[in-house]
Amino acid sequence: MKLPKFPVDAPFSADQKSWLSGFLAGVKAVQTSTLEDSKQSKDNPDNVLNILFGTQTGNAEGLALETADVAKTYGLDTKVQGLDEVDIKDFQNMKNVIVSIATYGEGEMPDNAELFWKDLVSPEMPKLPEMRFGVLALGDTGYDEFCQAGKLIDMRLEQLGASRIISRQDCDVDYEDIAASWISDAVPKLTNNLSHSDPGEKSTRVRSEWNRKNPFPARLSLNKLLSKNGSGKEIRHYEVDISDSGIEYSAGDVINVLPVNNSTLVSLIIERLDIDPSHIPNGKEQSLEVLLTSYYEISTPGKKLVTYLEEKLNNESLSKVVKNSDKQALSDYLWGKDILDLLNIDPDFHFDVDEFLSNLKPLQHRAYSISSSPKKYPDSVHMTISSVRWLTNNRDHLGVCSTYLADRVNDDQKVKIFMSPNKAFRIPENHETPMIMVGPGTGIAPFRAFLDEREIIGASGQNWLFFGDQTREFDFIYENEFSEKLEKGILTKLDLAFSRDQDEKIYVQDRMLESSAELFRWLEKGAYFYVCGDALRMAKDVDATLRKIIEMEGNMTSEKADAYVNNLKKEKRYLRDVY
Repeated sequence: MKLPKFPVDAPFSADQKSWLSGFLAGVKAVQTSTLEDSKQSKDNPDNVLNILFGTQTGNAEGLALETADVAKTYGLDTKVQGLDEVDIKDFQNMKNVIVSIATYGEGEMPDNAELFWKDLVSPEMPKLPEMRFGVLALGDTGYDEFCQAGKLIDMRLEQLGASRIISRQDCDVDYEDIAASWISDAVPKLTNNLSHSDPGEKSTRVRSEWNRKNPFPARLSLNKLLSKNGSGKEIRHYEVDISDSGIEYSAGDVINVLPVNNSTLVSLIIERLDIDPSHIPNGKEQSLEVLLTSYYEISTPGKKLVTYLEEKLNNESLSKVVKNSDKQALSDYLWGKDILDLLNIDPDFHFDVDEFLSNLKPLQHRAYSISSSPKKYPDSVHMTISSVRWLTNNRDHLGVCSTYLADRVNDDQKVKIFMSPNKAFRIPENHETPMIMVGPGTGIAPFRAFLDEREIIGASGQNWLFFGDQTREFDFIYENEFSEKLEKGILTKLDLAFSRDQDEKIYVQDRMLESSAELFRWLEKGAYFYVCGDALRMAKDVDATLRKIIEMEGNMTSEKADAYVNNLKKEKRYLRDVY
């Protein structure tokens, strides 16, 4: 193409102007065509890999992001969304879907997948014959309903006529390697059906160098008893030093601690097995003592071990609860028992050590809600933990991680930690938005962080806290801090429920009912409603009370109250961190 000469100072001639006008029009046409082609590629569901996640603690979200990273190396267009962000009508038009989902509790959908699942199983849900999908499921074989959420999603999509591009992968607690292998198999199966650019695009996502397989060795800088003498509990405040780690976290995130088993229990189990502690089992590199101390769960019996022991031991009570498949009866039978208790059902039975170890679960990290804001404490992470101790069979039993931190970490030892982001449990982006927080006992942890965060950033939104425990005199943890925040106006309202300070027990849900009219007004003003703590009882009671308040104060039917709550969830204003 021959370009005309353009004078530096002289004005353009008519011919030059005509040429330049045509040239610019051509450039614009090319740009428009390119943009439209790009837009069509991204808007066309045939050309997008939708990666959806259902998560309670962040693991499934992390795998979804890893899947996107792999897909980008193939030049694929990806869209990563939480299942609570997916409109079911948009989902119906998706052609290529990978679902990464964790199972919560006893086979339940995680909170951010609950409403999506209801839509998916609705009779009005249309068939999905053009969809191709794969499911990556996370779970724990210690529970009967292992990976149940993933199994249900996988089965339902098949029922709706979608085509499975790869078999579902069920992952136990040690999921990283298995999940990575599945992802590397799943993504290439899509490349022949998706348009893609040149491979090799690198992920720009920042990953922490510290994770479950490479935890950060942190100094435990503070171990302080919060509950007072006379309490029926032992609640402690911990601080770990992260000043030289490069670790970043947010208020609402989770800290994971890799514990070490109690040496007394280790010794008793080795004695029961009648073997030398220095014995190295087949296929292992460490001694039995080291393995039981740092690599295997030896407190809570897993399902696999219980089944193994039932087959080996001639015990009528154990066989009855196992073979009847009565989950509640088995749970009642195992209540308070550790692995040594089960081994001692028949003190004379001789166990093969290799066989015994093969039925144990790997020792897992324990996750705790962080009770500090990095804006106030940038060099440390705080934890609020109740030490678990009980007496069974004339022997002291100890919580694996809670008493490890309380009793066995000295100045010369480091605590192995790593963080898990919990992006679904954050303070509102709008600093004027009101917050209602319900956190009895150690469930107060993230709300201590939230209040510190809002104080530091100068948020003007009102803050209402419901806290409770057994007694005010002995169990009002962080009392001085919350009293000070109340005086400063950072905490707008503080409602307390101490169950044993009067004849009739009072809980946080009772305090909610007492202020039902005001609580509903806050919701109507756009307040976020948070719950943290026990999922089995407290969170369910709080949920039922919330629905009752909405029904009563909003003059609604129970169906409309349920719809109101569902809308709170869709707007991400009803958030839970429960365990």
